[in-house]
Amino acid sequence: MGPASQQHLVATRRMSTIALIALSCSGLLFAMGVGGGVQCWRARDIGAREFDGFRQVRIKTIQAQLDQVEGPYIVIMGDSHAERLYLPSLCGLPVVNAGMSGATVSDVLDLSRAITPRHKADALLLSVGTNDIWAKRLPETDHAEDAFQKGLAALKSRLRMWSDRRALVAIPPVASGEISQFPRSAAERYSGMLARSCEPESCVYLDLFAGAQRPAGARSAFSDGVHLRNYAGFVRSRERELCVGLGLKPGIATLSQRRGTSSLSAEF
Repeated sequence: MGPASQQHLVATRRMSTIALIALSCSGLLFAMGVGGGVQCWRARDIGAREFDGFRQVRIKTIQAQLDQVEGPYIVIMGDSHAERLYLPSLCGLPVVNAGMSGATVSDVLDLSRAITPRHKADALLLSVGTNDIWAKRLPETDHAEDAFQKGLAALKSRLRMWSDRRALVAIPPVASGEISQFPRSAAERYSGMLARSCEPESCVYLDLFAGAQRPAGARSAFSDGVHLRNYAGFVRSRERELCVGLGLKPGIATLSQRRGTSSLSAEF
């Protein structure tokens, strides 16, 4: 048998093996049902790689932006609501967007450990919770609520190394067609946990997107049922309240501007 024939035989055997594995996986899924807990290794592996790949790229992008920051700034951190928020400036300061789509409170905690700011931000805006209340994660169980509170406590401790001032945002509403996937009752309870974790002396809690719940605006407010079309508009409408709560004023030099930016001495 010549070299070409041998290569063809090897390729044929490999294809047969792949086909057999795929057929076995499909058979297991059919026998046990999609909800039976059996997942095809190929689909799971590809899904994990794709999300991990996105996360690594996003981490590098955020770090690159943080490395370029000179002087005072505000950082926005959290899930896709944070990532989709377009705000070149807030309270008269430039903004670095460190949001990451799909992030739970645990993922945001991991993110805060994976990236290193050159110096502390003048303030940090956090939007988290939507992915934690996803129905598939059984958010209305004691286990899920306890996990969220523990993750939130760990994140709160970590974010002190990022900024001395924080603003926590209530979980935004979703369109009526998505409520079964993101229960409003869970959103309210988890938002309550966010509010209770906010200490008055260095934190402000706001329901920035409450206006999106109005029936008159329900059809036009959402781009896909879960995400809003104009996050910046909601933030701008409450900017004065937000900035005052953070001890900042639009267009006015902040304390760190007058004294020089504070260095981040804590080790990451």
